[in-house]
Amino acid sequence: MNTIPLHIAKYIRSTWMADTIISYLQIDKQGNLASWGGHPRHYGLPNLIMGQPATEQLCFLEGLLSVPHSQKLEFVNLGGDRYAHVHIIPSSDNTWILLLDATREHNQKQQMQQQVNELTLLTYRQSQLLQELETARRSLEEEKQKLEELIESKSRLITSILKETEVPPACMVSYTQLINKVEQAEVRTTDYLTSVKDNTNSLLAMIDNVLDETTLEMGQVALYTSSCDIKQLLDNLVSVFLPVARTKGLLFQVDIKDTVPTRLLLDELRFRQVLINLITNALKFTQKGFVLITFNWQWQTSILEFVIADSGPGISKETQNKIFGSSATDEHTSSIYPNSKLGLSISRHFAKLMGGELSVESSPQMGSIFSGFIQASASYTLSTKTGQDSSATLNTTILIVVDSPDVRILMGIYLEDGGYTVITADNGIEATHLALQHQPELILMDMQMSGLTGYEVVKQLRFQHFRQPIIALSASSLPQDHQYALEVGCNHCLTKPISPETLLETVKQFLK
Repeated sequence: MNTIPLHIAKYIRSTWMADTIISYLQIDKQGNLASWGGHPRHYGLPNLIMGQPATEQLCFLEGLLSVPHSQKLEFVNLGGDRYAHVHIIPSSDNTWILLLDATREHNQKQQMQQQVNELTLLTYRQSQLLQELETARRSLEEEKQKLEELIESKSRLITSILKETEVPPACMVSYTQLINKVEQAEVRTTDYLTSVKDNTNSLLAMIDNVLDETTLEMGQVALYTSSCDIKQLLDNLVSVFLPVARTKGLLFQVDIKDTVPTRLLLDELRFRQVLINLITNALKFTQKGFVLITFNWQWQTSILEFVIADSGPGISKETQNKIFGSSATDEHTSSIYPNSKLGLSISRHFAKLMGGELSVESSPQMGSIFSGFIQASASYTLSTKTGQDSSATLNTTILIVVDSPDVRILMGIYLEDGGYTVITADNGIEATHLALQHQPELILMDMQMSGLTGYEVVKQLRFQHFRQPIIALSASSLPQDHQYALEVGCNHCLTKPISPETLLETVKQFLK
């Protein structure tokens, strides 16, 4: 190995010595200070006395003069802000003490340690903040969940109230229809009843739209496809809207093309609501002229097309771009009573749910044409004919369990006209007794009764081996409520209010 040249070694030594303040002390075997050199004053040692004990002048040496080997004491505080590395070097005759200045190194180390401590504290505070943020996030998540549950509970409450509100108007419509059939009814009385029926149908349409909007907000819309007599459906709508058109002096026509089958598979309730909303709006804004309705069926694609055209004031292009939104407002839509905007939005949503679309073509003062289509396959199920008895129904007993006397009596009239024998109950206890005693061929069970609910009655009957069909009658249209009715033992679920056609058709299907 090559050694460092002497002049290089001297240079290194001189450079190190220039940067290092050294002081050295020689201590004899008796522990007295023998000599010193360097810069003892720099270390706060200005009055060193030779021949005196070293430990009295350098107290940090107490107990260290008899060490057998060299030792290094780091960062020894010599008083004030002075620090030194102290090297103790024993020899045969004496002990040498070297003092190397470490004040700057000590201060740097202290500063570094302070930075480490501050960083540790900052890390700890950050950890605390993260924990607090996580706690806040969890709290907000819990509050959000509670709010969502509250909103859902509120929506379910509103839905339940509105569904119950539908029952009295529906009964009014049904009873006025029955009275209109009485041959002895006076003409003026019939006109009054027609007015009551029309206004009640308008109220029902508004309730249906609010219910549908609530259901859409909850994301719980479901389609219930069944065999629908499309021509009977349209006849019912004509009977509702024709008097309104005649009162305003409007031409009101429905054109059903020959291609349209008698029965189609579709969600009758949703499709009926779409038509009611569109026809109501057309009659609302058309002051003179016509409202024409056309239906056509494309058998190749199983599509039912419908068009509602009117000679009303028309709709601007700007309005057409937003008319199907529930919040659309301008000169035209602001004059619509609130249910119209809501109805158009819901109608388009339902059309899309049924695999179709709804659009509008219009211009100011030129009328409007609402065109739409839905998926609807042909159905060849035979329909039930109200008022005709058959040998199959003569000995068939049906138990109606409904706590509303008006609904109970009305359903009894429809079923008795259909040729069935009817027994009734207005509470769960009586229903259980009559069902086990008479063993009816079918039970129509209201699920939301006070006291013993329909769900509990069905559970008891199934537990006691009652095997006949039970059809649930529910004010709720929510899928989970219908599903629960099936889980407790019902065979089918109908949503109130129920049309006589739907009632008889459903009963017939379960008594085949």
